[in-house]
Amino acid sequence: MRMKSLTLRIWVILSIVILIIALVTSLAFMFVTNGFEDEDAKHLLELTHQIVLDSLKDNPGNESTVEAAGHHYRHFVFNLTDGQLTPILGEAQIPDPLVNQLESLVNQDKGRVTDETIGRTHYLLRISPIGESSYLISYTNSDEREDVLKIILIAMLVTLLSLPISKLIANNIAKPLKKLEAYTKRVANKEWNSDLEIRSKDEIGRLAMAMKEMKEALRIADEEERKFLQSVSHDLKTPVMVIMGYAQEIIDGMYEDSPEESATIIKNEATRLEKKIKQILYFNTLDYVLDNEKEDEEFYLDKLLTYLVTNFQAVNPELNWSLALNIKQAAIFGSQDRIRVSLENVLENQLRFAKKAVEVMLMDSERFWVVEIKNDGPSISEQDIHHIFKSLYKGSNGNFGLGLSISNKIINYYGGSITVENREGRVCFRISYPKSDWRDQDYK
Repeated sequence: MRMKSLTLRIWVILSIVILIIALVTSLAFMFVTNGFEDEDAKHLLELTHQIVLDSLKDNPGNESTVEAAGHHYRHFVFNLTDGQLTPILGEAQIPDPLVNQLESLVNQDKGRVTDETIGRTHYLLRISPIGESSYLISYTNSDEREDVLKIILIAMLVTLLSLPISKLIANNIAKPLKKLEAYTKRVANKEWNSDLEIRSKDEIGRLAMAMKEMKEALRIADEEERKFLQSVSHDLKTPVMVIMGYAQEIIDGMYEDSPEESATIIKNEATRLEKKIKQILYFNTLDYVLDNEKEDEEFYLDKLLTYLVTNFQAVNPELNWSLALNIKQAAIFGSQDRIRVSLENVLENQLRFAKKAVEVMLMDSERFWVVEIKNDGPSISEQDIHHIFKSLYKGSNGNFGLGLSISNKIINYYGGSITVENREGRVCFRISYPKSDWRDQDYK
């Protein structure tokens, strides 16, 4: 069964790791130390066995000499003929499993200390003949089960002691993640005033900072979207109300102007409404169109500017339009229809704000063709000039527009840029398009 709690998973993993480390360390220590102990034990057993053997040959029954050789090892005399066992240094209980194997061990005597495992007990044995059928047998033993149990007990003790420590570690790791989870839920519910208190500088701390930045970006986007929707609804509602009002007057036969004039007003408002709806639809599908509908080709920017300025001059002949083409055959690469839209939106902006004159100029600037469009209308306020190309920005005059944001998105997509500034009593838009030979191919 999968554990859904991160704290529990970390706790279990840490406990298992600690248990494995404890077991491996204990076993390794046992094997290493046992190796050294066995060598020392063999050497001492050989030494004490020889002392006892010399004592029995030179001065039988001299127990003080034998005792001085060390009583950590047991010694007894085994008579092969009658099977009699005679312990040295008093009475000593000789293990039955060892007694049962004595005859076989004597017959296999190798003249040195040997390792024998009888049952589950490990023995070090040294056998020496002291007569025709008598043998001095010296031995020491250790219970392997006890060693294993000790190791297991040590490992269990270490694990038990580590459980609360690993729990604290798990809680310490999972605590900021739980805070992040709760914070994410608050952000999802648009609780923009919620705060996240994680001050660490590690990966979790950097994740927390990224989430704070994400929350701020979402808050701004949500606020701009709300303002945009309010502006859109207001801008769409106004022409609809005008159309409905004049249409009702015609139906009721109660109109101040002629039916033709009322119908003309209805048509103009419907045209304005249609234009705004088209802009909204175009803006919402622009990202997809740019990425998926490739209609790029090489064409000349100077010819496109000449065509557009001529058209706008016909729309409003009262404005003085001037076009200065310092470059002939300014080749660029991209979708001619979309780049046309990017220029049309800026030129249309001039129709709304210019008083008497609009100047359009095409220049060469190293890797870019630069188009400057100036009008003699009112200056743009400092409050608006830094936000004028944002898609959801509502100007200080209460109006919103998508045209400039659409132009900005198209121009940036093709590797160009657009800026605006108040210069010498005029509003100047500066648009840069990459030359055909220097175009950025990353957008393809």
